[in-house]
Amino acid sequence: MKSWLIVGLVILALVVIGAVVYFNSSSNPYNITNNNSLQTVNIQITGFAFSPATLAVHVGDTITWTNIDSASHTVTSDKGTELGSQTLSRDGTYSHTFTTAGVFDYHCSFHSGMKGKIIVGLLD
Repeated sequence: MKSWLIVGLVILALVVIGAVVYFNSSSNPYNITNNNSLQTVNIQITGFAFSPATLAVHVGDTITWTNIDSASHTVTSDKGTELGSQTLSRDGTYSHTFTTAGVFDYHCSFHSGMKGKIIVGLLD
């Protein structure tokens, strides 16, 4: 009976250690660190796509989109008016500072397949 108790405790300890290692090593899908300092983050418009297409930032961070395609593009909110760039020709930029938490889906008004998402306040 005593040996089964020891075996059970060892198995329980291994499960707990494995869970701790797994959750501490899980990657951040948005590649953002929680450093609590405001940042400017860059998104490139290239190959008729926003890169990265999904990004998480802190409230107060600024994102700058830069069009490196030869075609013109826009950064336009799917809903509301949070994002609304002018037409961006090659090397054109658009910047926006996010002052409220939320999920902001956007697209290029010229190319319906170009979509992006900004997640603000996920790590705050």
